[in-house]
Amino acid sequence: MNIRELYWDWVPYDWRPGQLWYRLKCWAWYRYTTVKPRYLGHTWCDRTELMPNMMFEILCKFVEEECSPGHVEWGDEWACNQITIDGVEKNVMDEMKELVRWWHEDWHKIYPEVNDILWAEASKHLPTREFIDVEGTNFVEWLPEFKTEEDKVIYNHCMTATRKLECNMEKALADRLHHIIPLIPYMWT
Repeated sequence: MNIRELYWDWVPYDWRPGQLWYRLKCWAWYRYTTVKPRYLGHTWCDRTELMPNMMFEILCKFVEEECSPGHVEWGDEWACNQITIDGVEKNVMDEMKELVRWWHEDWHKIYPEVNDILWAEASKHLPTREFIDVEGTNFVEWLPEFKTEEDKVIYNHCMTATRKLECNMEKALADRLHHIIPLIPYMWT
């Protein structure tokens, strides 16, 4: 008994055989602390892009892997499963599913498709590039010259629509991120 007590007193908890085996299993098979977002590549990305992707990836994995098979009972009769978001009381699981749907369908499908259409239309009316040297400096200024006045109007409309779409989607993303925060206490199984 004294040898075992001495062992437990001198060997740190994390280095005991059971804990070493558990840490090896978590590292090799069950990577709970590693989150790999589906929509980000394996290269550098800005934190403004990384943060929403990670938050939504954690929410998506929770809904798809832990809630869908039936590990969690989300009955409507449970008062603790109701949450108030923007003054409207909703079922927690319904809100989670709506956020996941928006992330996959609107943000990663519809938004890029519409953006590509606008850029394709704008690229048909691109101005020619004429560069002039600004006197007395090392700077070069780009003066866009359009073939016709109609090209200029169409190009400017496409650029304005692209900026509006981008601003609206960034605002929608910020709103959805604010909806995820109150759901954190419900993400346990």
